[in-house]
Amino acid sequence: MGIPSRPFGYPSAVGSFRYKAFISYSHQDRTWAAWLQRALETYRVPKHLVGGEGTFGPIPARIAPVFRDREDLSSAADLSATVKEALAAAESLVVVCSPDAAQSAWVDSEIRYFRELGRGDRIHALIVDGDPQSSDPAFRCFPPGLLLGPDGSPREPLAADARKWADGKLFARLKLVAGILGMPLDSLRRRDMQRRQRVWMVSMGAVTAVALAMAVLAVLAVTARNAAENRREHAEELVGYMVGDLKTKLDEVGRLDILEGVGGRVGEYLQTLDPDEVTDESLIQQAKVWRQLGEVSMDQGDLPRALEAFGTSRDILGELHRRNPESAQFVYELGNAEFWVGYVHLERGEFDLAESALNDYLAWAYRLNELEPGRPEWLIEQAYAHSNLAALANRRRNADVDVALLHIKAAVALNRRVIELAPDNPAYLGEYGETLAWLADTQLLACDLGGALLSRQENVAIARQLMDGDVANVNFRSRYAFALTGVGRVSRMVGLVEPAIESLTAARDILGQLSVMDPSNLDMRFDYLLREAYIAELLAESERMDEALQRMEAIAATLAQTLASENHSNIRHYADWIDYLLAWSDMSWRAGDRAGATARLDEALEHLQALTQSGAGHGALTDNLLKARFLAWQQRGTDLFATPPFTEFGAVQESADGSCASASQVRQAILSGDTERARELTASLLGGGYYEPGFIRTCRQYELCQGSG
Repeated sequence: MGIPSRPFGYPSAVGSFRYKAFISYSHQDRTWAAWLQRALETYRVPKHLVGGEGTFGPIPARIAPVFRDREDLSSAADLSATVKEALAAAESLVVVCSPDAAQSAWVDSEIRYFRELGRGDRIHALIVDGDPQSSDPAFRCFPPGLLLGPDGSPREPLAADARKWADGKLFARLKLVAGILGMPLDSLRRRDMQRRQRVWMVSMGAVTAVALAMAVLAVLAVTARNAAENRREHAEELVGYMVGDLKTKLDEVGRLDILEGVGGRVGEYLQTLDPDEVTDESLIQQAKVWRQLGEVSMDQGDLPRALEAFGTSRDILGELHRRNPESAQFVYELGNAEFWVGYVHLERGEFDLAESALNDYLAWAYRLNELEPGRPEWLIEQAYAHSNLAALANRRRNADVDVALLHIKAAVALNRRVIELAPDNPAYLGEYGETLAWLADTQLLACDLGGALLSRQENVAIARQLMDGDVANVNFRSRYAFALTGVGRVSRMVGLVEPAIESLTAARDILGQLSVMDPSNLDMRFDYLLREAYIAELLAESERMDEALQRMEAIAATLAQTLASENHSNIRHYADWIDYLLAWSDMSWRAGDRAGATARLDEALEHLQALTQSGAGHGALTDNLLKARFLAWQQRGTDLFATPPFTEFGAVQESADGSCASASQVRQAILSGDTERARELTASLLGGGYYEPGFIRTCRQYELCQGSG
């Protein structure tokens, strides 16, 4: 039987609809449906917009009442008839989308019935779980009826996504409100945008505004029972905004200083909540605030503070997991907490502690896939974990190439599987590019220069594609800069000097722009200066020594100041600083500046002594030790390893640079007077395509490769 022209309960005019919205959902998603009903009915439209003209008529002050069957049909005798009546009496339909909803015949029939009423343009979607791009019934989130347009033709629906890594609850609600009222989303967000613009211009103003908003939350409500619930829900939404939408926007424009202030205020507020009001959701938000503070501290170079913040986040999430051991969400968050703790230890050169945390991260990633097999977002966690363990193996003083290759190949395979499952997801494509960068580093240790160059070139292509799609995104721009750096350094190894300079110059320019945008980001500033040093080294090998020395001199004070601001806690930066001093000493020596060369070598040796005595095991320190030994022998005729405190490093040259021959090993053979071994190693390097200009200069100087290159 067809639908009559005006079924029972269908109003004669838009204004006479009984319900502002009808919520269609699978009963497995009833918690989300209850939240959505409260979120819509308690929303207050800004006063200056009330009464204005929307697409569907005058804009009301509220979206109420909202129909939700579990709430409104408890006494219905004929559910089917009552649902049809309620659908006919609703202005809009909001579908809670999840794998359960996608497989619910009830939800699908409600969508189709509402479209037959002639209101297909007033159907809205809220994603709470699943993958909108997946065709797998186990993961897709859109019911079949939602994949049809108002006229019944196929379409891909626009949807709000309430999950924390997407729109989040607050922004998802705004999207739905805008759609239901038939008004531009920007109109609802204007007050927020005005506040954010003030935040970006005056950081303390923003922090004060956040503090004021939180103070207001403490006195909301009219009854004791409603006050507690209202306060908690508003607090959770506000905190969700702080660690979600606001964090994303500040990340994109590169303002760590503001993010730190806001995060600190949020953390202080959360600690004032009554324990009886703190839900699991509130605890997750607390953990995320601490993680946010840790990330900011990382970028600002304060690794001890970052470790403390990440540790606090991990402790909170560990308690949540103990309460809810079968919750995939808590397992996911706990795994991420372990990653951040491991990452700080990695940057500090505390590799055993890093390995323990990163192995825990890997275990949690596999646990996720046990709980919910085959989901792309969980498979990518496994890929991350394997990539991190490969990076750890690469960065140890004696790199374990076999272990690194095992992990990185697993990560590549997992990334490719994820892209097969979700080919249109740019985030997964970006992570695949990052994995290719780690693969290239491991290929270098395994003597595969050609493979490393190809991996780096593919990484650059992916990073460029993502950046071109969102040129204002700071994260995409910085990723592209690091991809260019990687391909530039491998190009240098194979003797492609001009392409290397071109790539490094482009990377330097991007990082320079980003460091100006966010002066508090010491990590970005340090990386910008390092690219300038890399360019100077190549200029020195291209008969442009005067320009090279000028560049090294120009960045010296700023590099030293940046390192001092970090209190030398970042071992990677510290090792890079020593490498810079050694390169500058070598350039000065070759230019005839003996005093300058001596001063820079002495400073490098002083830092090396302090670092080696600290017990740091960073692989870059081994490289620095071998470079310093050769320079000291060239400039002073002494063997550094015969001088305390460096005597314990007499055997490191045989284990440096992975499993294949290295330029450092050639230099150590020269220093030891073993010309035959030096020639053998040189032949092996050249046969593998290694034509780094500094190495070619050395082997010609010592008559190991006449005519090569």
